[in-house]
Amino acid sequence: MSASFTPPRLLILAAPAGIYPTITLSPETGWTWSSAVGAVIFALVLFGPALIRSAAKKAAVRAATKKAEAAAKKEKESKK
Repeated sequence: MSASFTPPRLLILAAPAGIYPTITLSPETGWTWSSAVGAVIFALVLFGPALIRSAAKKAAVRAATKKAEAAAKKEKESKK
């Protein structure tokens, strides 16, 4: 391993979060449903933060665009 190796922290958190419900739910619901629930939780833990950051950036860009359009419209009306 190189000195700059950083462990995949989200993967370290997501794996147990996905495995635990799979094991605990399997006696009640069977392996199919418990593994599906585990996979969904795994994906949410692994990709959730990135999706939230992406949505926040898109919302900020959208708000800035609306603000700029409103300012341009107001400036255009004031010149008339």
